[in-house]
Amino acid sequence: MKNIKIFTILLITLLGVSCSLEETIYDLATPETAIKSASDVDNAIVGAYASINAIDYFGRSAMWVTHSSADDLSSTAGNEPGVLARRVSLNASHYHFIHLWWEIYTGISNANGVLDYVDNLNLPESFENKAWSEAKFLRGFYYFGLVNFYGGVPLILNSVDTSQDFYVSRNSVDEVYAQIFLDLEDAITYLPNRSDQPASERGRATKQSAQAYLAKANLFYANYLDLNGRSGESAPYYQLAINYANDVINSNQYSLVPNYATLWDVNQESVSAQEIIFACINTRDAANPGNQGEGGFMVQFFNPTTITGVSGRPDGGGSGHYKVQPWFIDKYLQGEYVNDYRVETSFRFSWTNRNNGQNITTYPNTPTEEWESQPYIKKYVDADGLATFSNENDFYLMRLSDVYLMKAEAENELNGPTAVAYTAFNKVRERARLADGTLRAAPADLQTGLSKEDFRIKIFDERGLEFVAEYSRYFDLRRMRYTDNAQTMLKYQFGTFLPSLSQGLPTWDEGTMTWSAGRTEASNIAPYDIKYELLPIPSTELAINPNLVQNPGW
Repeated sequence: MKNIKIFTILLITLLGVSCSLEETIYDLATPETAIKSASDVDNAIVGAYASINAIDYFGRSAMWVTHSSADDLSSTAGNEPGVLARRVSLNASHYHFIHLWWEIYTGISNANGVLDYVDNLNLPESFENKAWSEAKFLRGFYYFGLVNFYGGVPLILNSVDTSQDFYVSRNSVDEVYAQIFLDLEDAITYLPNRSDQPASERGRATKQSAQAYLAKANLFYANYLDLNGRSGESAPYYQLAINYANDVINSNQYSLVPNYATLWDVNQESVSAQEIIFACINTRDAANPGNQGEGGFMVQFFNPTTITGVSGRPDGGGSGHYKVQPWFIDKYLQGEYVNDYRVETSFRFSWTNRNNGQNITTYPNTPTEEWESQPYIKKYVDADGLATFSNENDFYLMRLSDVYLMKAEAENELNGPTAVAYTAFNKVRERARLADGTLRAAPADLQTGLSKEDFRIKIFDERGLEFVAEYSRYFDLRRMRYTDNAQTMLKYQFGTFLPSLSQGLPTWDEGTMTWSAGRTEASNIAPYDIKYELLPIPSTELAINPNLVQNPGW
């Protein structure tokens, strides 16, 4: 889907390119002229999906922005991941802040084109209904991305034409969420259950996709209300998050994969599909193995440079752009997480150096030959990849385990750590204990005795391990509250916790046979600043639209 764009988006002229509005347009492809038949509609739908996989959204930019802005991974790369992680000279003109905005609005514009014109065609009602629901889902999905990156944004709900006002103002966060709820609720109406979805439409939204995103959107909005002194308004949204999570769970359309490792095996994608509610679908693309192809890139960025046999790169290795912060791996090697199967499945602690055959061991294990100060992510491997950017690994955006943890969180925020909250939380731990078929004791179920605030942190920590390197951490930091119920986890982590750690990376001392005290890649721990709670409104938008107002601190 990545390369299919059905009509070039006039919205880019409206909201993203500094071109003169006095130019004469002699020939313009519009939805009205491009969507005439069922095949046109389906192509337009595929085009609306395409922005999800595009380089400027989940194909690259969103991953770099979110992983570099969180606290669990670090990057010292000289290119964008490292620049973003060090937060040096970041401003509203940064490429990825701008192109994220453009690409998401491209997806919205394509969805709007379908919504504006599908009803005008003489097509089978069932076909039109499904197309309408898919476009509604996509528009809601894209606006959910925008509001979480940028806050309140302009709501563009119709195909753009040259007669409308180009100087649109930002809608409020409340207004954007209201539209997200409307779109996703409409999407439920005619989207198919997973069991009714044709194999040829794998990767497209199901009814449960819309329900799961409604659960997430209601949870995030309730979090937003709590953080902004409006807790008196949040209860109905927490309840809706629970209701929609229950709809997904009780549909029995999805189930947790018994072996967590199966999720990361590219040869078992048909098995993993039982848990994956929505994802970026990647494939080995022999026709176009470069940046613009259909393949996934995660294998490269998360694997060591000296390993081989894990990717489609010519050397079979990775670029090592992202590594795991030592303090973060410490958390999951002690206490209730000791012997948690997800740790050995998610993190890479050793491999053979392809250059000299030596064994490389990372912190915190004892080296036998060579060592590195940080573990790597192990989730993304494709030994049969065709090229650097042509690996099979799908990128998961919504898994059923997320639905269980969202239900636990919403229930806790609404009613405290009730039996309902514990049960939902423990479903994720139960799967972790199954390991590879040999039952383990860890992680144990949570039982009773926690306060609401303590249980919230348990959920935060559980999400940190369950979804590491899956785009989740950045948003969890920004939306979840610390135990004081006032500051975001982002503010607490970067303002209090991380500065309290031994700065610098651990090094191995052959004499004492111990690791030194450092626990952070300190260059990635910038002092907390309110501006990091949101991305800046792109400078290109501010330059051409005087009605847009910048986010705080930028």
